[in-house]
Amino acid sequence: MTTLVPLSDDEELLFRQVHPSFVRDGRPSSQAFRPTAKDAGKLSVSRGSLTTPDRAFKLHTEGLGLRSAGTWAVSVGECREEGLNVLPDPLTSPPEKIADPAHALVDFAPYPKNQAEARGARLARKAVDRGKMHPPLSPDGPSE
Repeated sequence: MTTLVPLSDDEELLFRQVHPSFVRDGRPSSQAFRPTAKDAGKLSVSRGSLTTPDRAFKLHTEGLGLRSAGTWAVSVGECREEGLNVLPDPLTSPPEKIADPAHALVDFAPYPKNQAEARGARLARKAVDRGKMHPPLSPDGPSE
């Protein structure tokens, strides 16, 4: 069994696709930065060292056919500040999925729900402060 080594480059950005239902007034809610019950305590992200915000968005929306209001980002260091390991999780291409070598997981599993929610809220604030990575904002306001 292979042991995954957590990512350690604190500067690496992690791109998160945010479902439109998790966006209010052009900003992602904290729900977008914590796993749901079906996620087994792990939040899917894309590694900035292996992809771009645009490619991550296109893979999510066009490749996987999922909805996204846009790409926001947190860094590995910001996750580590919250006590969250980020584990590489490159996806190979079984028939029902598309390969995603940049896929990674932010591990919330060690924390009870209330602590996971608090950590997710702090990550959401960091992502909002950093700004939307893709698609770019139009001169007329947020694009969604």
